[in-house]
Amino acid sequence: MIDTAIWVAATVAAPMGARALWKRLLSRIAPWEGELSFWARVGYGVVPLYGAWVTGAVAGRDCGIFDIGLTSWLTGGAICAALLLAVAFTLRFPSVRQRVQVWFHPTRSWLVLADEPRWAFYRGAGAVALGGAAAAQLVGLALGGVEWLARNGRPARGLSTEALSELVRLGVSAVLFALTRNLWLILATQAVLAALLLRSWSDSATAP
Repeated sequence: MIDTAIWVAATVAAPMGARALWKRLLSRIAPWEGELSFWARVGYGVVPLYGAWVTGAVAGRDCGIFDIGLTSWLTGGAICAALLLAVAFTLRFPSVRQRVQVWFHPTRSWLVLADEPRWAFYRGAGAVALGGAAAAQLVGLALGGVEWLARNGRPARGLSTEALSELVRLGVSAVLFALTRNLWLILATQAVLAALLLRSWSDSATAP
């Protein structure tokens, strides 16, 4: 329990520490800023889950990365496929696309998928703390929200669409995990979903 709390505290506090360190070292690391930003984003997504799992702070099953039976794979895959088909169908309607574009701004960078392992870690930490699947989901959402606040500050009227999009993805991730309990299916579904939304934006831009 203590090691889980340490991992959670370090993960949630990491953005603030990294931001302060980045400001102090920016002049020295400017030539490698792009590469460092890429690996920092990947590391921040993967290391908390992998490190906590390897050290036994969270269970792979609670995070959706291990001990997933064939039936669960097939059921979860069918659920995700049905959801994607439903989204693809509804995005055909301009009124739906307009409403979606108010709240969600898709990006062409696949680095956003690096958020998923970290959110899975938060759910695993919730399972360690409270045990039940529903409670773990709520703890995962709460920790994801706290982390979002640490990086973006309090919600304001001028909040960027990208920041709002992250909250939307966090909510979608929580729903998918509740339905599948499978991180790998969530990653695949979020990738396809992002592609569908990008296509809908392109269709809106080229519409007469």
